[in-house]
Amino acid sequence: MTRLNETWVQNIFVKMYGIEAFMPEVKGSLLENGYKITDLKRIESKTRNLRSMPKAWRWVGKQQEDLAKEAEEKGHSETAGMLYHRAALYYGKAQLYFHEDSPKKKAMHSDVVRCYEKFMQYCEYPVERIEIPFEGKKIYGILHLPKSKGPFPTVLLVPGMDMIKEDKPNPLDNQFLRRGMAVLSIDGPGQGETRVNGLKVTLDNYQAAGKAFIDYLAMRPEIDSGKIGLLGISMGSYWGPLIAAHDSRVKACVAALGCYLDKSRIFNVAQPGFRRNYMYMSGIHDEKKFDEMAKEMTLAKVAAQIKVPMLLACGEYDDLCPPEEVKAFFEMLKTPKEMWIFEDEFHPCGGVAAELYPWAIDWLKDCLVKGCDPGLKKENFFETRY
Repeated sequence: MTRLNETWVQNIFVKMYGIEAFMPEVKGSLLENGYKITDLKRIESKTRNLRSMPKAWRWVGKQQEDLAKEAEEKGHSETAGMLYHRAALYYGKAQLYFHEDSPKKKAMHSDVVRCYEKFMQYCEYPVERIEIPFEGKKIYGILHLPKSKGPFPTVLLVPGMDMIKEDKPNPLDNQFLRRGMAVLSIDGPGQGETRVNGLKVTLDNYQAAGKAFIDYLAMRPEIDSGKIGLLGISMGSYWGPLIAAHDSRVKACVAALGCYLDKSRIFNVAQPGFRRNYMYMSGIHDEKKFDEMAKEMTLAKVAAQIKVPMLLACGEYDDLCPPEEVKAFFEMLKTPKEMWIFEDEFHPCGGVAAELYPWAIDWLKDCLVKGCDPGLKKENFFETRY
């Protein structure tokens, strides 16, 4: 599509709106992940156009890494860990803007891995990098474990296509561990470290990768293999239910910030970076072939196969998945189900991120530990409080 080359429009938006140029009100979600508002302001002060964004993110990321090294040299491990985590987040955004196979993207992603591994040394609870052989390559994850004795109810966390496994959960305020739950955040096919190392996403390999991650969890003695839930965010709200439809070991599923049915909005109407990113993730750069694949990317094909309790959560003004599409998918589900629509929120639900995710984790824990009413069918509209 020629829209991919309309950088003049994108440059104007970036200059005017900075970080939120392509994702309105996303800052609320970033702050919950561990970003700092002062750092976001400094990044925006360095942002001149689209091409300047990775440079600005990397500039602040390197500052955080340098500060982490200073703290480390002084023996201040808690501060060092905090700063290494923050550096990993910012480096993660820097590499995101390279939607291409290039040595530069791979090098920038190595900054993420390096800093996150340093953070792991100082984390107050057990956290592990996971590498699983898959399709002749590897898929990657990060497992966060409570300090207490298991086995633990566990959540498979499936990020969106503009996210990586290092983004969530926030280890300095881990909402899963606070509830006695383990969480495995993943880079599935096409995402983050997995894609950088050559594994692309196809129409059917994400659910296969999900099975491989669950196989791994089932072998861990710390994990209660009978109490595995799934939280999918943004494009993860498409991949996550696919996994749940194909693996009965998933006992409950939250699909938040929906990308459930028709993909024409995200790939042909919304800002063109979404299309460019998924082309990179899939390795399909022929416009016609990409559109053919996108037409098949709908949960309508598997809705009848989903047998576990489902929670859908989206914003009232989500430009990728409006409430009528959420409602349509909700009606397709023949399983215990609940739907949350948040008034005045856009796709990121940044204004309610501090509540949405803890509530969603509570919902998962209740389903896994207490069980779910088999007759559940509930629709909720959450009004703004201001």
